Amino acid sequence: MIDVRQLRTLRALADHGTVVAAAEALYLTPSAVSQQLSVLSKSTGCELLERRGRNVVLTEAARVLVSHADAVFAQLERAQSDLRALSPAPATVRIGGFPTAVMAVVAPAMKALRIRHPEWGFEIADTESEESVARLIEGSIDVAVVMAAPNRPLLGDPRLKVMPLLEEIYMAALPADHPFAGEPAVSLTDLVEEPFVLAAEGLSCHDQVTAICADAGFQPRGRYRATDFSAALALIANGFGVSLLPTLGVPSQVPDGVVLVPLKEDWPRRVSLIAMRAGAEHPEIVAALRDAAAKLVR
Repeated sequence: MIDVRQLRTLRALADHGTVVAAAEALYLTPSAVSQQLSVLSKSTGCELLERRGRNVVLTEAARVLVSHADAVFAQLERAQSDLRALSPAPATVRIGGFPTAVMAVVAPAMKALRIRHPEWGFEIADTESEESVARLIEGSIDVAVVMAAPNRPLLGDPRLKVMPLLEEIYMAALPADHPFAGEPAVSLTDLVEEPFVLAAEGLSCHDQVTAICADAGFQPRGRYRATDFSAALALIANGFGVSLLPTLGVPSQVPDGVVLVPLKEDWPRRVSLIAMRAGAEHPEIVAALRDAAAKLVR
């Protein structure tokens, strides 16, 4: 009989590459991970690990088992969803989202749910999309609002289910004394020589802006780093550079010294998605998020 816990351990090894890293992800000792994998190997009758120097790699049998493990985990999520629909016990909503999504979508959506279900509990995490995806997979949150961005293969992970939530346009954020600040619109190619204020490398916001500029035929000169939109606007207001801001990143009160100019191009969009584990169903949460997002684009 194959043990689900041992399948999760094998999956963690496939994800993280080493026994030590898998142990850290599962909050186990390396010896406990090795023991679980040894037992799984005996119960399946297959060698699952092959030693390569000081490390181990998955055998073909292990990779086959991992693909079946994903289907098993998805079916367990479906079972939990069915039980939630039948159980009168209070629910706990565990949700994560990137900062502007929490502010504009997640918080009002969860407020609406709390009014309808005062008996429910809520755990809300302000996390970047990369961390939200990792927390979904490890099971510490159940739903996340994430950004679709280049170089994000985890969003195609078979353990995840994603659905559209919101599309935002981008605007150019320029210093008030910038030559294009008084124009009705600016083209991306007008900003080729400008220093850019960008988010930290590796974050979705950074990848999206650099991908937008790449589609326009140039690489932005990211001389300044500011992950928080308020910090980015402060740098722009003081003349240090320009940036591209999505709709949710635009504050209700634009700081003095900053001018937002529409882009001539219609195609740059920031796409936000609802993500959850494959097999899971959270219809009320999804509906609440979509209702809150719809109010932003009316």
